[in-house]
Amino acid sequence: MELFHKRINLSLRAKLTLLIEGFVIVLVFVTGFITTMREKETLESELHKRGLSLTSDLSKFMTRPILSHDLPTLRRFVNHSMEQDYVRYVIVLDTEGKVLMHSDLSQVGKTYKDTLTTAAMNSTVPGFTDVHASKPEELYCDMFTPIQVSGVRLGTVRLGYSHMAVAKEIADAQKQILIIGLLTTISGGVAAYLLAIFISSPIKRITDATEKVSNGHLDTQLTIKRNDEIGTLATTFNKMTEDLRRTTVSKDYFDNIIKSMNDTLIVIDPDAKIRSVNKATCDLLEYKEDELIGRNMSLIIQQENIFGRAGFQSLMVEPPIVNEGIDYITNSGKRIPMLFSAAVLKNKEGEAEGIVCIARDVTERKQAEEALRESEKELHYLSSQLLTAQEKERRRLSIELHDELGQSLMVLKLKLRSIREGLPTDQARLEAECDDMIIYINEVTENVRRISHDLSPSILEDLGLSAAIRWFVDAFTKHCKIGCSLEMIEMDDLFSQEGQIIIYRIIQECLTNIAKHAQATIVSIVINNQDGRIFFCVEDNGNGFNIQEAFSKHPSKKGLGLAAMYQRTRMLGGELDIWSQEGSGTRITFTVPLDHGG
Repeated sequence: MELFHKRINLSLRAKLTLLIEGFVIVLVFVTGFITTMREKETLESELHKRGLSLTSDLSKFMTRPILSHDLPTLRRFVNHSMEQDYVRYVIVLDTEGKVLMHSDLSQVGKTYKDTLTTAAMNSTVPGFTDVHASKPEELYCDMFTPIQVSGVRLGTVRLGYSHMAVAKEIADAQKQILIIGLLTTISGGVAAYLLAIFISSPIKRITDATEKVSNGHLDTQLTIKRNDEIGTLATTFNKMTEDLRRTTVSKDYFDNIIKSMNDTLIVIDPDAKIRSVNKATCDLLEYKEDELIGRNMSLIIQQENIFGRAGFQSLMVEPPIVNEGIDYITNSGKRIPMLFSAAVLKNKEGEAEGIVCIARDVTERKQAEEALRESEKELHYLSSQLLTAQEKERRRLSIELHDELGQSLMVLKLKLRSIREGLPTDQARLEAECDDMIIYINEVTENVRRISHDLSPSILEDLGLSAAIRWFVDAFTKHCKIGCSLEMIEMDDLFSQEGQIIIYRIIQECLTNIAKHAQATIVSIVINNQDGRIFFCVEDNGNGFNIQEAFSKHPSKKGLGLAAMYQRTRMLGGELDIWSQEGSGTRITFTVPLDHGG
């Protein structure tokens, strides 16, 4: 190892250059790799979107030709699609898997039973399947979209999209990344060399000067003028050489340091008598120096645990006090909050000669902390008022949606039905369109009713909190296809109307987040009474999330859901806790005291 060090004797400049250049190379490599992976993901996603969009358009355009058995039109649509870049084939199948039209006309009339056709025929929504092959150029994606009209399936359109589009784009991106990486590496090498010179040159000068001092040239001085650590080191070196030329250090030097301190400094004897103080102490405590010298420390500090007889003796033998909050008493009797530290002063033989006390006035910090607490209280009050106003506005909107828009839709439906009944018998197309419009109005009416219930569920006022939660859980299970178990006590008489709304909103927010983000299959809700507090627990087996990461995000990037849940729980005088682990689900619990009542 020693021989190895002798052979490789690099200068500081070379080491810094290699270190910085190595970091640049690693950074370029990692950045290029991550960029390539993200580019690939983005391009594959765009490929899927483009293919699904094309199959979706084809399914819409082919509805009429299929209904009218217009094969030439189907063929024209297929040929037009084949003109798109990277499209390998287009297949139009009926509901039995029979080929109605194919980009390869020899396949028309055949019936497909392969796995890709089966997957496409069984799917009720657009989708795709990546088809792998032995050669990269043969990799493609089989896109499919059902052909439907008025909910009736007429067939399926399949489209093969080659992955060569992605491969070409990635190859181009890799070339660009390689060129940028080479330029960055070269630029980084030049910058590293210049930076190494900037750092190592003054260090070399300091090293040479140190060697001169070690040889007895105590008048050596450095002329490095920089506003950084190197400049500080040079200044310190000059000061050190100056101090070395002195045989003694004057007492006035230390006195000036003590006088210039902004913090208070008090030195006391082993009998707790004040030996010396600095100017900052006299100014803060409103005493003259001779009024404090010789006085007991209890004149300034009245905490018995520190400078009482037992406390003072323990301070002489125990570890020092560091940043403890105490009060100083001024000459006028005013109490000043201080951040206090104390340590034993020992001589060369290790014997205790007294105690050095340093303290800082934290009055402004205490005032700022109190103002912050008051501001937080006001913020909580404002948040609760905003949530209350939000509930009122939701109720108003719910009523207007139900009464105004709901009734208008009903009148529109009745008028449309009257028009349909008055049509002549030879107006079959208009009758069908009227029927479609009536169905659409029914869907809009149902959506208005659902939105109205979400804004302000009338069942909460009509039947109470327990019934409202059961209704919402049933609706959640029905619409989200997620298994949900509910174990709940009756709570209708336990909370006020406002409290019931708040609890309902918290449960609603929990289930909404599960539906949006968790990808769970099972949800458990438990509500029971535990020692005078109502305990709520909502747990799922979904993806989970990193709680620390979620709460450390910038406020502009955070969602409002969790914050609103915490605020609503505080409005009830309760506590909310969230447990989650990635891949292991999430559990949200909160408790509400019965004596609060909302």
